[in-house]
This record gives sequence, structure tokens and C-alpha cells, in this order.
Amino acid sequence: MEKKRVSTGIPGLDPLIGGGFPAGKSYLVTGEPGTGKSIFCVQFVLNGLMNGEKAVYVAVDEKPADIVEEAASLGWNLLKYMEEKRLLILDASPFFTGRAGTARGGGIDVAKTVADLASYVKRMEASRVVIDPVGPLISSSDSPSATQEHVRTLVHALHDHMGTTNLLTSYNSVRHSGELGVEEYMVAGVVELSVCRIRERLSRTLLVRKMRGTAIDLVEHQFNIHKEKGITLKQII
Repeated sequence: MEKKRVSTGIPGLDPLIGGGFPAGKSYLVTGEPGTGKSIFCVQFVLNGLMNGEKAVYVAVDEKPADIVEEAASLGWNLLKYMEEKRLLILDASPFFTGRAGTARGGGIDVAKTVADLASYVKRMEASRVVIDPVGPLISSSDSPSATQEHVRTLVHALHDHMGTTNLLTSYNSVRHSGELGVEEYMVAGVVELSVCRIRERLSRTLLVRKMRGTAIDLVEHQFNIHKEKGITLKQII
């Protein structure tokens, strides 16, 4: 029996990945700052909200008001869904003390953090979750193996405790020499957003690097960001 698919909310992307994300898994959107990761996340959440679903957006590097304001600049009214209690934007910044490479006092209990998040998700009966970005939650100054264990704990906890379809973001600076970062091995799929030079002009591109259970082509697709539409894919490069 074919697994249920969840729409990405990105026009043109669903057909490239078999109709959407396989439901109930965690996916990573990676890219440098300014490539559109948060916009991708908002579109994913909005797609569910407009179809009667509920969602939780965990804002780590920005305040909830910033997320709402940025969405409004593209013509999207998140406040409406928040007032209807169908969207919850959590300010996670107080939980993350180790930013910009500083040491985290005592570290973060990933399993407990997910358990706390799960309580909100279950109370709301949410089906979609965003953690933007996930880096502060999984990074460890101890060793790469400690970071990998945090990633494994996070992904398993999300799957075991919530049953939601989850979108996580990260900077792709964790990748070295073209290899996947440790978090990319654990998730069910990876979408990479980039800015590159094409015919002497800078263009935004999207690449589906990985999607478990789905036949994909490793092809970069150009995209634009338009008001009210957000990210829309263009022709294949």
C-alpha cells in the first residue's frame, strides 16, 4: 500500500518527489543564509493550514513576531491562524544559550525538549511541525559523535512521540568536501537551497539531494520568490 504523501506547499516540487513528503517523517531544508529556508517552512505550514490542518512552528533564531512580519511581507496572514488556534509559533530562543560557537551551559536534553514539544503538538492535534533552525538543538562542542547522537535522538524522538510530518532547517556549512552533514544522514529527505551564478547572473536553485522511498533526479531547479506565491520552481537547468 502506497504511503500517504504530504504536500510541500512549493508549486512544482511535489511532482518531483512522488506527490509530496511521505507522511510522518522528518525532512531537512539546508542552505546558506538568505536562500529561502524560512520561506520554504512557512509555505509548508500554510499549505497544511489552508487544508484544515494544524501546525507548530518552533522559532529558534527569530522571535515569533519576526516570523509573522516576514510572512506578512509576502502577503501571508499567519495571525489569522494563530487567533483561530490552528497555528502555534513557539519562541525557543530561551532554551538555546550556545550560539555563534559559544559553549552551551550544561547542554540541551534533546529527548526532554522533544517531549515538551510533543505536549503542545498533541494538545493542538497538529500534523505539521517546523524547527527553524535545528542546529542549536543538535550541535555539540564535545565531538562529531556527540552531535550525531543528538541528531539520532532528535529524529527518533520526533517520530516516536509525535507522528507529525516535520521540517527542519540548517545551514549547509556543516558539509565538508561535498559530503552530507551528520543530520542529513538521519532524516528521510534533504532539500538544498542555493544561490549560484548562471549565465553571469545570480540565481536561486533547489536540489532534492535525498528522499527515502522515492525515485528522484539529482537535478538543480531554478526558483523565484514572489509575493503571495513564495517559492515557485522554474524550468530544469
